[in-house]
Amino acid sequence: MDLLSRNIDILSSNPNHSIGIPDASELTQKKIMVDDVGEEFLISQDQAFPLKNVFDYTNQPNPRKREMIFVIGIYSTEEIRQIIQIKSSESLLVIIEPSATIFNHTLQYGDLSFINSSGAVLFADRISELPLFLDKFLLSDAIFYLKTIKFYFTHYYREFDITSSIAIVKVIKEAVQYKTFIYGNSVEDSLIGFRQHMKNLKHLPRSKDVALLKNTMLNVPAIVVSAGPSLNKNIKQLQHLKNNAVIIAVDTIAQRLCDEGIIPDFICSIERGIETYTYFYEGKTYPAESTLVGPLVLYPEVFNEFSGEVVIPMRENVGEFIWLKEVMELKGDYSISIGLSCAHVAFGVAEHIGASPIILIGQDLAYGSSPVETHAGGTIYDDKELTMSMYAEIETFETEGYYGGTVATTEIWNTFRTWFEMEIANKKLNVVNATEGGAKIAYSEQLSLEEVGYKYCSENIPSVSKVLKSIANYPLDNVKMKRVIREQRNYFMDIKLQFEQQQKQVRRLKINDFSSEKEIKEALKKIDKTEEFFGIILNNWLLRHCLQPAMINSVWNLYDVERLIIPANVMQARDINLGFLDVSVYTLNEIVSILEAAAETL
Repeated sequence: MDLLSRNIDILSSNPNHSIGIPDASELTQKKIMVDDVGEEFLISQDQAFPLKNVFDYTNQPNPRKREMIFVIGIYSTEEIRQIIQIKSSESLLVIIEPSATIFNHTLQYGDLSFINSSGAVLFADRISELPLFLDKFLLSDAIFYLKTIKFYFTHYYREFDITSSIAIVKVIKEAVQYKTFIYGNSVEDSLIGFRQHMKNLKHLPRSKDVALLKNTMLNVPAIVVSAGPSLNKNIKQLQHLKNNAVIIAVDTIAQRLCDEGIIPDFICSIERGIETYTYFYEGKTYPAESTLVGPLVLYPEVFNEFSGEVVIPMRENVGEFIWLKEVMELKGDYSISIGLSCAHVAFGVAEHIGASPIILIGQDLAYGSSPVETHAGGTIYDDKELTMSMYAEIETFETEGYYGGTVATTEIWNTFRTWFEMEIANKKLNVVNATEGGAKIAYSEQLSLEEVGYKYCSENIPSVSKVLKSIANYPLDNVKMKRVIREQRNYFMDIKLQFEQQQKQVRRLKINDFSSEKEIKEALKKIDKTEEFFGIILNNWLLRHCLQPAMINSVWNLYDVERLIIPANVMQARDINLGFLDVSVYTLNEIVSILEAAAETL
């Protein structure tokens, strides 16, 4: 078998590799040539860059730590082999090669056998595709390595292509920041949400069956109306389209739309605080045609007082809701992509009902013409004193604008934008951004709302309220739910006792700087037993959801401890494990208590 065929077989054996279609223009503009003495050069724009295997001894992996090592460049295979020899066997290796010319050359003439032997993952595509690769990759056990990331730049990239190197690092850091934000909720925060969910559990049988709602408006245009400042200039145009598209509004703008005579088909909420109820629902009577969409986490009075139809979706790919569906034996597709904001909920509704295209308006994700212009008029944010109190301490930075150039945004708005982009790209959705301002949202078509009207919204659509009336509610009743919740309470009580036993074992350990080697090894054996409890958490969706932040932080901290059996390292591992067990026992106590209270209310 020739080298090229063998390399193709190596790469084909692992579906986690991401190999893009070569950029034809790059292949014609850049070439690899060999001089008279056999030295290879990359020729680009009439410049010759020598390609070498020169190891950077100033930037070696730490063999005593579990690291996630990003290697930039695949040409220097000897450098990569040296990294593999030095790194810990528990470290992860990700090789990134953005140049189609270099990748094709290495595929034909390099020996890539080290990829399989090391378990390395290869990304060989345009840098613009890297966020999607990272989003998928970081759903694996790689999430435990976010605090021990290391970059290694092979010779060509550290000497001649700093621009690509910086761009790659920027993308990786943004992906890590996004994942850390997603997984970073505190245990207490997760428990507050769970407590709220259980308080609202009694409303679940009242909700329309979300599985039956799936694709009920297939290929019908839907307009997701958010409350960004750009909405002020195109809300009048929305008047002309209100009968020609599903209107899905965030709670912030719902009253303004009603005042304008635009009745939202869906009003979407996500925040659990009393403020959402006070600002957007208390004392308000929305039209009967409007349906409330919100997860169980909403402030209970929102559900108690909303007189119209309600849709209570599960969160897609969130452990607590996977647990709830399993224990309640809900077999259908009861999830939507709820995301991080009410605008994400609205987007998830449009996606779930099969709407296409999904049209975004008021989705600025940036400030308007001044730091106090955060939202459209006719909302609570007309109170500039309130706006200033909410945004005065928030740091801003520049991001790419809808019309080019840059606009001022915040970290949270930027995270919201990243969510939209991942959702659009991963699910290949047809999305039109008709915001006409704010931040640019990748993977979406940009049109004015007037153009959207001509192109997509020229005909009346079926009545959404009539479609909803024909949909049954969840197949649930309070008697069944009470029985299930009591059974789960007993199950988690048993698990709590197991955690308490390990907690006592670790707390009793008496080791110090003068402990003997035998004492240290015995202590480490008992400490390492805690890893079995990581497995208990990972095998239960509710525990995974509630204890995920504590578990991930514990693993991050453990991975940062060198794998050298000395008293200081073992004592550090003991303290980290004991901290995890303390939090776990507290959390299990809370879960048992919350389930007991929930059973009483059903």
